[in-house]
Amino acid sequence: MVNEERRRRERTNMLGLVSFGFFLILLGVLWSVTPNLTEEIVDFFKDFQLVHLTEHVILPAPAHSHPVVYTAAMWFCLVFGAFQVVILVLRFVFYDSLRRKADTFSGVVFWFTISFFLQMLVNDAIGWFGFIGGLIISAGAAVIAGSLVKLLW
Repeated sequence: MVNEERRRRERTNMLGLVSFGFFLILLGVLWSVTPNLTEEIVDFFKDFQLVHLTEHVILPAPAHSHPVVYTAAMWFCLVFGAFQVVILVLRFVFYDSLRRKADTFSGVVFWFTISFFLQMLVNDAIGWFGFIGGLIISAGAAVIAGSLVKLLW
């Protein structure tokens, strides 16, 4: 019984390493297939200005849209979210703990919802602060999803 528990932990660590390796590969692939991504990212950060939301609230935001950066980020989130679905299936195959399954499911929800809001940002359906709202919504949805899995399973 102790050996089985130890093997399960080792498999879990291996799934974490597989996920991290995929993260690095995906980052490298997107960086290499997106033309001028380095320059686009530098331009994105240089473009930030302080914006008055109200008389007393001032927040930084890019002055212009940066669709190349937003599109690369959207594809990263979409593909990484899909890979997290694969990791979730493997967690079931390897009889991983409920906590690990819930955390992975939470990640799936986060990556897919943030890719949705990035798609809206690319299409100019929302602005920068709409995207920030979407980021907050994505984090909240991920917390709720993980909690519901733990609560209902």
